[in-house]
Amino acid sequence: MKRKKWLCLLLSAALLLAGCSGKRSSEADKNTGSGVSEGVRYDYEVTEEMASLPLQEGETILWAQYLEGERVWFLKNEAEQFLCYHEEKGERELLLERVPASFTGCTLYTDGENYYAWRSDELAVLDAGGKEKYALNPEGWISDFCVSREGSIVFAILEQGKYILKTLDAESGTLSGGSRLSSLVGLGTGVERGVLVIDRIGAYDLDMESGEKGWHMKWNGTSYIPTYEKSLLAAKIGEDGSLERIERDSEGNYYLSYLRETHPEEAGKIPIVFRVLLADVGLKKIVAKFNRENEEYHVFLEDEGEEYGWDLQARTDLEIATGKGPDLIAADAVTDMRVLAEKGGLENLEPYLAQAGMDREDYHQETFQSQGMENGIYSAGYEIRVRSLYIREEFLDSSGQTDIKTLLDNLEGYKGQAIFNKALAYTPVNLMCNYFFRMSEDFYGMVDWEGRTCDFSGELWEQILWVSNQYGLTDRNGEWEEIAYPGYIDSFSDIVSQERGIGLQGMVLAGYPSEEGMVNWMQMESVAINANSANKEGAWQFMRFLLDEESQALVTQGYAMPVHEGALEASVEEYLYDYYNNSIYTNDGRTAIKPDLPEGIEEKFWEGIANARLTSYRTEQVLAIIKEEAELYFTGDKTIEEISAVIENRVKLYLAEME
Repeated sequence: MKRKKWLCLLLSAALLLAGCSGKRSSEADKNTGSGVSEGVRYDYEVTEEMASLPLQEGETILWAQYLEGERVWFLKNEAEQFLCYHEEKGERELLLERVPASFTGCTLYTDGENYYAWRSDELAVLDAGGKEKYALNPEGWISDFCVSREGSIVFAILEQGKYILKTLDAESGTLSGGSRLSSLVGLGTGVERGVLVIDRIGAYDLDMESGEKGWHMKWNGTSYIPTYEKSLLAAKIGEDGSLERIERDSEGNYYLSYLRETHPEEAGKIPIVFRVLLADVGLKKIVAKFNRENEEYHVFLEDEGEEYGWDLQARTDLEIATGKGPDLIAADAVTDMRVLAEKGGLENLEPYLAQAGMDREDYHQETFQSQGMENGIYSAGYEIRVRSLYIREEFLDSSGQTDIKTLLDNLEGYKGQAIFNKALAYTPVNLMCNYFFRMSEDFYGMVDWEGRTCDFSGELWEQILWVSNQYGLTDRNGEWEEIAYPGYIDSFSDIVSQERGIGLQGMVLAGYPSEEGMVNWMQMESVAINANSANKEGAWQFMRFLLDEESQALVTQGYAMPVHEGALEASVEEYLYDYYNNSIYTNDGRTAIKPDLPEGIEEKFWEGIANARLTSYRTEQVLAIIKEEAELYFTGDKTIEEISAVIENRVKLYLAEME
């Protein structure tokens, strides 16, 4: 294990040197998305304003777009005329004497010659006089379309979960091409070629023929992340390099937003580097809020970007070991936070907490973590997700205190043909070993951490393997009934929807077996201050801001729950208020009757969180060994005795190397 760790460190050093000396493949890729452009840190700033048009009485907005770089608005008046308002000139242009029926409830576009109106899976093409030339079924769901730099109409069509760009031959009504996109937020006209694509990674020009990308912006390493709070109508890259967008909210209000690159250090702000493997929407919004409000410091996010996760973790380990590294470190950005704490790489947060006068009773009990060290707090959680499992009630103890042996006996005695669940995994070992051992501290006594010994034999071990073989998914049993289903609690609405669906199938939210009975698995994202940081005060200011109740309320936008109890309670109250006070409507505009919330749903939510536990940091490597070797038993290549002996040898070696 030590040899493996040193190899990882050496590899990371080599990667760092290669990254410093290597030349970029093209000028178009100079924006790396790492928060650094040609050696200078950068971020993005969003400004937004509500669109204010001089609408005349009876006029309503139908759509908006950029036409040859100009922002234009399509309007309808009381006489049902179709108008175009040229914002730059402040002039109206009559397009059609009457708005065609094809435009009702449609997304609109024009290339200056034809009009295009579409509803999800159908498209109408009209000539300049408003007469329909033809209708087209794109054989998919139309997500967006635009005029390319070359003047072609390009559609983004969603087919089987993938976005495909296709070019329309306006005369024949045929689609051609097939550029595939991994994600899509919106389209626009390319600056120099092809189309402008905005996705979850950034904004770039795509050459439809060669597939080459010319990046304008990348979100990785910045505090910006695209959201779906508003609908994107149109976008373009401005002359100053900013991303301009026309958007609409759910209330029918229109907005103009501008995304620009900024250099806070040039304005005198002190940089605080926060490295995290994956930064979700909630965290990025908190960072952006801090950067707007704090006049002294600016937090620069460094996330995975184009690295592999393990490369980022190894690089961070190496930097901290050599007295360097980011100011703030998320647990997912390092190999093992506990090792860093033991080696003196993390700052003790106890004095900061005391000086700030923070009441720990306001937070989840697992928030402030010692990382195995005595007399100190070395990291703080900032968001929670809970993983569980729904199981058919007949397999549980009626007393509600199901232990591992009772669960195994009930599963073993079932006479029907069943599997756990197809969605959980694709092999018995990955599914079942994870399930039975995930929340056990010492593998039910099979591992003695202090004595550095293990014993994978005995009745319980063999029963776990037997039941895993019985219920794990294989080629032979893919159509058998499912007796379990994945459960998760990332918000109050999650458990509401699950209880309405899964709960009605005779399943209950049971969780994972452990020494304490059935428990849920808590995943807590946490952050620490690098003991080597030259800006510990600034790092703490952000951490304090991150844990503030107002900031914690933003965590829910990243599909997670806040660690601050007040923020979590407020999110539940907000859901209940919206549910009981806001109407929902059917497709024809009628008010729909809301079903009652499942009985006892609030109690189930709070019990699900209270019953959640963090996994032991020591178990992952042992669990990986079990999963790898036990698969040979399930495939019939080895006996229980053979794989047990191999697992024991490997685990003993791992335990010895932990010293």
